[in-house]
Amino acid sequence: MDGFLNIDKPDGITSAQVVRNIKQAIKPKKIGYIGTLDPIAKGVLVMALGKATKLIPFLERQDKVYDTVLTLGAQTDTQDRTGTVVNEADPSAITEDMVKQAAVKYVGEIEQIPPMFSAKKVDGKRLYSLARQGKEVERKPVRTTVYSLDVLGKNGPDIRFVAKVSTGTYMRTICNDIGNALGVYGHLSALTRLSSGLFRVEDAIALDEIDHDTARKNLVSLVDGLNHLSKAVVLSHTRGRLVNGQPLGVSDVVDFENVEGASLTRIVSKDGSLLGVGELSGPPIAGFPFGTINPKRVMI
Repeated sequence: MDGFLNIDKPDGITSAQVVRNIKQAIKPKKIGYIGTLDPIAKGVLVMALGKATKLIPFLERQDKVYDTVLTLGAQTDTQDRTGTVVNEADPSAITEDMVKQAAVKYVGEIEQIPPMFSAKKVDGKRLYSLARQGKEVERKPVRTTVYSLDVLGKNGPDIRFVAKVSTGTYMRTICNDIGNALGVYGHLSALTRLSSGLFRVEDAIALDEIDHDTARKNLVSLVDGLNHLSKAVVLSHTRGRLVNGQPLGVSDVVDFENVEGASLTRIVSKDGSLLGVGELSGPPIAGFPFGTINPKRVMI
């Protein structure tokens, strides 16, 4: 079974537990996931099965959309509801307009300090492992992009918003920082990933529904899972060249579907199977927006 499964991860379990459940249910030869979700988070968790595991690097940097609940009035050591409260303040004077004004500052390219309770590595060690030992180490800020942050409403201390962000953005940290900016602290209390690239929560499958029949029926093919890339349909003789890592030219391509802004392309046989992923390079030739395709991942 080779392809992608869009799983609706439930609240309360780790992403690794989702992997274990699927292994138990359908016993795939290989399995991996794209974009870790914390135990308190739910929503889209894309699973790669079989040969699809080789394609994870081409999917993991896709933008994400999150439905988020920020609870004002308390700051925790994990920046979410699972942590110990370290600071408190009365948030009753905070209005929805005040939240919107504070949130605007976090739209665009921003810097975040990775939280101690995160999977990021420092000197080869996971930060959460150090945090559980009571240790805190210096973390360098990382640049990330918040494309949009729309406040949907306020219910007491709870603020709900939807944000579209680049990969690697910590929604916990955004909640923590907005709370600090308002002077009343805050933490993440609920999180749903609405989409990861082209995979959407409305198309996701409940984890407890997974069996062989459901998996096969909902499996997204290797080609369709990379729909954010351009597509080059190539002649059959190119298989040998791809296996040897040789670049392809426009004379090898019988059809090309361009995706604006994509520097990579799916290399597809005439029968529709994925042969590999290549990088478009060189000046345009013969009406194609490239001169050569350099193989980055070969699937044959």
